[in-house]
Amino acid sequence: MKLGITLRKPDEKLAANFDLVLFPVRQVTGQTSTANATAKFRPVISCFGHTPLASKFPHLVAVSEDGLPALPGKHNLRDGFAWGWICPNVDEYRNELIQFVKQVVRENWEGLHLDSAQFPEANYCHCHRCKAKFAQSGINDWHEWRVSVITDWVATVAKEAGKPLSLTVHPDPYFLRERFGIDLNLLKPYLEWCMVPLYCLTYDLTYWLDTLLYAFVRLSPVPVFVELYAVEPPAVGVLKALATVSKFPIAGVIFYDPYGKKVRELAKILRENKNVRELVASHPNRNFRELAERIAEWR
Repeated sequence: MKLGITLRKPDEKLAANFDLVLFPVRQVTGQTSTANATAKFRPVISCFGHTPLASKFPHLVAVSEDGLPALPGKHNLRDGFAWGWICPNVDEYRNELIQFVKQVVRENWEGLHLDSAQFPEANYCHCHRCKAKFAQSGINDWHEWRVSVITDWVATVAKEAGKPLSLTVHPDPYFLRERFGIDLNLLKPYLEWCMVPLYCLTYDLTYWLDTLLYAFVRLSPVPVFVELYAVEPPAVGVLKALATVSKFPIAGVIFYDPYGKKVRELAKILRENKNVRELVASHPNRNFRELAERIAEWR
């Protein structure tokens, strides 16, 4: 089972501890970054999540059937979006995004990770572009058409990138197709793996991790990585979550720890805290014991 981390700044020393490092080169904030390509680093591109553009240019924003824009905050109190969403059918935006992909893959990256490559929710998008393209598509079912839009986008990126792709998917194993236009069976030819973010501020309770991940590993046709939130939860909570997810046949675990503070704390606790060491040593899950032993060696 592999271990990975999502970092905001390249840190070769910290990266040496991991099998995989996700590095955002285009974020939903609109911020772009650069880094030297290495075998471990995989650039992350936010596709249709782009808050500054969505806020500045309302005509680009995905719209619900009842006219709500896919924007955060007071602009859409019902759906509670964390960032702004560009309609996936804005041709000029897609073209600009493809040019960015081409620019990124000129570096010697071994792969490319796509984030926010979906429709924002089940009742989006009903803008004039989507209505026109649906009418012209020859597809009778609206949900099927949405799937075709996202599948075409990922296929286009795969062709232009010429590198293995991975994809963040919403932590909903049952309704990815209906809610977001994502059909992993159709995307399988283009994906090396998918990543499921299972975030919690504490990880005090972990039964929901069991429930969601059991379904994902049963239903996903591509290998699954789990991303655990490692910023605000206490280190013991992150270890608890790691113990829960590592019992499943997943490809690996990725810590969302942009500056590496929590993983360093985890390593120190696993080395120096006698109670934690004893708990790990007696844990019945071999995968967890091996991962914890590996983390304890990090410096």
